[in-house]
Amino acid sequence: MGFIDTAPGTNLPVFYNVVHAVGKQCPNMRDDVKLVQYLLMAYYDKLPPSERPKGEIAVTGYCGSATMNWILKFQLDFSKHFPGKVTVDNRVDRIRDKTAFKGSIRKTFYTLAILNINVAANNPEAFLALPSLVPLQNPANVPPPSWNVIHEMQIPATGGA
Repeated sequence: MGFIDTAPGTNLPVFYNVVHAVGKQCPNMRDDVKLVQYLLMAYYDKLPPSERPKGEIAVTGYCGSATMNWILKFQLDFSKHFPGKVTVDNRVDRIRDKTAFKGSIRKTFYTLAILNINVAANNPEAFLALPSLVPLQNPANVPPPSWNVIHEMQIPATGGA
């Protein structure tokens, strides 16, 4: 479930975070997906229709092909303007580093941090309205971060006689 997180002393002192990753090979928990869908819709709502991703999404909590397309389009759009600053992997991971907002492996900005920053700056009404429209968890009850990639089960090959 999404939650309000804090990063005092940064350019994003209050932001919205997910408990579990959303997107390709992710747990895609209903309320985390809702948070990402809402932020994507709020971001693209302020852009011309020609720049919006294909397909329609709503805040449903279901991470289907349209939601995956919107995540990918957002990452591609950002990486086009700022090459190498975001990983284009069709995932929205939990923000763990709340000082630099960068992942520890690739050292690129979290997609969710970029979404938060852009929605807060370009659609502040939607950013402030989020807690009343999307269920958020009490920060005291949020589980610690984990590596929550769903790995495909490997089935060993069997030999014939």
